[in-house]
Amino acid sequence: MKRFRNLFVPVSMLVMFLGLAATGMRAQSLSSTQFVGKFTLPFAAEWGHMSLPPGDYNLYYGHMSASGINIVEVADPETGVSNGFSLVRGRDDAKGEGSFLVCVFEGDKGYVHSLQMAEIGESVEFPKPHGVSVAAWIVAGNENHNTNTRLAEMRIPVVPVK
Repeated sequence: MKRFRNLFVPVSMLVMFLGLAATGMRAQSLSSTQFVGKFTLPFAAEWGHMSLPPGDYNLYYGHMSASGINIVEVADPETGVSNGFSLVRGRDDAKGEGSFLVCVFEGDKGYVHSLQMAEIGESVEFPKPHGVSVAAWIVAGNENHNTNTRLAEMRIPVVPVK
């Protein structure tokens, strides 16, 4: 069973990359889209393997091909070209009203931590990007007593598109 788990993630990643290559990295390359929204990022942020400059974006949440792996794809609203995607690390019921991205700041760097989609009753978390401390990822919005670093959290509204 442990061997299966160790192989599952690399094989799943390969399936996703092949799927994106086959679609030419265009937005809406998901085989099943459950949520579509728009948001404006007022600062540069790291989101998984993506580095996003400030600006307007479209967001697509759903399944990638037959693998059933949940991802969020981010695209330029004018061209429809994908800026990339982020794997969903965990899913849960939406906690509250409205749809928004939760961003964590450590120093002057912003990181996308999670996405709440009240319209479909789900919230999802993303893997911790390289460069952000575990403390910032887990204790967002609180004081980290080990390093005395002040951490911040910001919610970016996501407007659902029907």
